[in-house]
Amino acid sequence: MMLVLIFSFISAGLFYASRVPVIQDDFGMMITGKVPSASNEDPGRLAHITFIMFTFTSPLLLAGCISTGMAILRWFERRE
Repeated sequence: MMLVLIFSFISAGLFYASRVPVIQDDFGMMITGKVPSASNEDPGRLAHITFIMFTFTSPLLLAGCISTGMAILRWFERRE
């Protein structure tokens, strides 16, 4: 169960990373070996901020979920 939870956080992080245009350009350059052409589009600032915030907060969220689950399990064990 814990591995599924950890891998779901990792895949969510990769999903947000795939939406950041700068990271898409880097992956494209690694795969094809060609530098993508410069465009005048918005660099996807919101997607980049979301990815960074997810990266910083996901360990805290994971620890909070695990702590809450353990507290609930202990509470059920004390009731019996």
